[in-house]
Amino acid sequence: MPPTSILIIDDDPIAAEFARLTLETDGHEIRLASDGRAAILAIEDEMPALVLCDVQMPGLNGIGFLCHARPRWPKLPIVMLTVQDDVADVVRFIRAGASNYLVKPIHPEPLRAAVRQALAERSACFEEGEHANSPGIIGTSLGMIEARRLIALAARTELNVLVFGETGTGKELVARAIHASSSRRSGPFLPENCSAVPTDLFESEFFGHLRGAYTGAAGDHRGRIEAANGGTLFLDELEMLSLAHQAKLLRVIEDGEVRPVGAMATRSVSVRYVAATNREPAGMLERGELRADLYYRLRGFELRLPPLRERPEDIAPLVRHFVGQERSIAASAIEYLMARPWPGNVRELQNVIRWALSLAGGGPLRADHFAAAGPVTAAIRSAPPEGTIRMLTVDAIREALRRHGGNRTRAAHELGIDRSTLRRRMTEAAPAPAPANAASSSFIRPNRRS
Repeated sequence: MPPTSILIIDDDPIAAEFARLTLETDGHEIRLASDGRAAILAIEDEMPALVLCDVQMPGLNGIGFLCHARPRWPKLPIVMLTVQDDVADVVRFIRAGASNYLVKPIHPEPLRAAVRQALAERSACFEEGEHANSPGIIGTSLGMIEARRLIALAARTELNVLVFGETGTGKELVARAIHASSSRRSGPFLPENCSAVPTDLFESEFFGHLRGAYTGAAGDHRGRIEAANGGTLFLDELEMLSLAHQAKLLRVIEDGEVRPVGAMATRSVSVRYVAATNREPAGMLERGELRADLYYRLRGFELRLPPLRERPEDIAPLVRHFVGQERSIAASAIEYLMARPWPGNVRELQNVIRWALSLAGGGPLRADHFAAAGPVTAAIRSAPPEGTIRMLTVDAIREALRRHGGNRTRAAHELGIDRSTLRRRMTEAAPAPAPANAASSSFIRPNRRS
């Protein structure tokens, strides 16, 4: 099969012929089908590299074809052709599995650009490593292929995005990839962990305040939403916001205006929101933990990141990415890593690799290096072992605290544990009491608010 064979599905012979002539000029091999059923037979006969599919057709229309084709051929790029540039229709195409869409009448250059992009994305689906439009989103599993497709589509719109997946699956990476590929990429990208914002400071942190608005407000403070104006605000751990705070956030998203605490007037803002949660949205709605109106405002796109245990085929490219191309890794080491459950997901894998590199020095990585490092969650939650492993665990906690300025909540989040486990591990690993004139602790002193 030629790598550039394209199937055009369109019952309009003039439109189909125009697309055929345009793409044949570029060296592509073109086949035509007049409806969805004829297209399915054509694909079964010979798999194309790309499909261009009209929406309105007799018999099996474009949406019907898309719903039938996507489960059978998940890596096949399908570009929809529509006469209406309607947001609701675009969202419907994307949720059904479309790679992209074009508005009729089709002009040569947009058609060529869409074909080039779709073929490039198809090539990326069959290669290990990073996707050009999704930096850091690594993997060849169907779940990650779908994630990259949705990231690329979301980046072309201004719609808000809701990402859900277990801790450590890479939700912030997704948010950064969407921002980096969007029209807002020259604007700020601001991450905000909702769990780290004290309840009584929510409005000040998100909306800002004026000097003298409350006791301790010594100067004006620009809130996170206004600071993200022209860019993207990433709301991590959305489930930690109370229903009252969700209502206030919803109002800002709907009105595009924010009023700092102590101000009489509102200020206009243009912000794209990417929210993330480690809980299933449907369950949160059912339990009353998430406002339905906020949910529907945030889910212009909804993207699920699968846990690492559901995509073991992605472990090898992830390891190669974290280790580097020049470092030697034994095949038995990869087999060992693929057999582990990884409850902390990619973050846990990354930390274990970091520890294994320190054990191996400059030599090749073997399975015993990873076995000695152990999974992050197991190493911290179990009774502290002796010697090297104990020191590695202490070093990991100390390093996490250093990166987060002593904030225990954020350090625990990075390590995949809760604050109480972190505090207990710190106590277990603490040195004996020192003389009065000695340093009080080898750990960084945590923030009072953490």
